[in-house]
Amino acid sequence: MEKAASAPRPRPAPKPHALTLDNRQRAALTGVSEVLAFDEGQVVLMTEAGEVTLAGEGLHVTRLNLEEGQMAVEGKIDSIAYPPRSPRRGWFRRAKG
Repeated sequence: MEKAASAPRPRPAPKPHALTLDNRQRAALTGVSEVLAFDEGQVVLMTEAGEVTLAGEGLHVTRLNLEEGQMAVEGKIDSIAYPPRSPRRGWFRRAKG
């Protein structure tokens, strides 16, 4: 008896990015697709709006659900940065220059 090949499960639609900061001690984010790095001094993640870096002291991730695109971080949050997106370079521009 052969097993029927199961279709791959569809990936949920990306959630829009939002960030809520409460008293510089708690951040709740949506639209999170990947955590690039984290330690007590910073959390770097990728969202639907691009890369986001939270910097501070004693940071820890209290909630992470990448399927739903949700994340919560607690600690002393000193800064939130959205680095500029680098323009995508197509093959033609790379070939010329």
